[in-house]
Amino acid sequence: MSSLSKLTLARACSLIQVATVGMFSIYEVTHMSDRGLSGSAIGILLAIENALLLASGPLWGWVADRFSCYRQLVSASALGLAFALYWLSQAESLADFAIYVVLRGFLFSAMASTMTALAMVNLSSSTPGRGFSAYRTFGSIGFMSGSFLFPILFSKIEHILLAGACILPLCLFFVLQLENPPRRSKEEKTVGSSPIPAAAWLFLAAHFVVSITEPGNLGFLNDYVRVLGGSTQLVGWYSALTGLMALISLPLMGRWVDARGLYWVLALGFLSQAIRPFVIASIPDPNWLWLSHACHAFGWAGREVGSLILMISLLGAQRRATAVSLIVAVRMAGTMVGSYLMGTWAEAYGYPKMFTNISLIAMASLPLLFLALKSKRTAAA
Repeated sequence: MSSLSKLTLARACSLIQVATVGMFSIYEVTHMSDRGLSGSAIGILLAIENALLLASGPLWGWVADRFSCYRQLVSASALGLAFALYWLSQAESLADFAIYVVLRGFLFSAMASTMTALAMVNLSSSTPGRGFSAYRTFGSIGFMSGSFLFPILFSKIEHILLAGACILPLCLFFVLQLENPPRRSKEEKTVGSSPIPAAAWLFLAAHFVVSITEPGNLGFLNDYVRVLGGSTQLVGWYSALTGLMALISLPLMGRWVDARGLYWVLALGFLSQAIRPFVIASIPDPNWLWLSHACHAFGWAGREVGSLILMISLLGAQRRATAVSLIVAVRMAGTMVGSYLMGTWAEAYGYPKMFTNISLIAMASLPLLFLALKSKRTAAA
């Protein structure tokens, strides 16, 4: 099968998976609240869910790499998450929702990390940046399509979740046509179990620090728009603009990585994401906050493509799933810390001061990134 055909299969998987699994993040809190759960109960459930996501991601990555079972893990997690969507749609009590967060927390990371690794196995190795960006773009299309179409077709949240549960298993038709990585020899397993290099740890530290800014891309930015007097329509327009920027910039960043290498893309990506909160803090008019979205091209898309290619190159092709799972887990950890800091500081000091402080913290990611890239070059010399 040609690389183009495999890309089409991977794109179809991404489209279906993100369109349906994206319903978790959109509706889970609202559905819990509608069923009478208190804010503290919801907070505890989400903390359990996030803890499971963080802990299980690297475990699934290790299993996928150790046994070369990418396709099997993606298939099993897709079926499990379809059941989780169904369970969430029927959940009524605290115990029901507790079972749901365990299901989602344990299974989501298996799909999130292993599907990306499976796609990379099946895409052209000569242009990994272009291949990944082409695959990832369809995930953005899926999320935007699901967010827009499901509420139009179904008026109740439980019906939206049921629709997602029915549609998600369709991705298996495409997943099962993709190829697993070849089974590793004993020598390759020995290489695959070698310690993670220092450059990778330095990069993950930089990735954690800059990920503290992530909650400000949408959630806190949208609330700031309202605080400044912006309308709900303006909030929706900014959210749509974020998706549009992702669709435009992902292919461009992928081509740049293949043509120019990933060093400049990563440097500009980390810098753009670090200064993004400061740009927001510097704009007092909600109608001009769209300017901060200019940082999304490098700050999100460039970082997304560059981070994946760098981590796979540092850990080796035998540990693709481990590389992806570590990126996802570290980003999630940074986002959790950022959510706490932003919420606390916004309440204590106001939004402009909060965004400025977050930007200053994120700037510390730059020396860590440069040390990681320098360590990689030294090791390759």
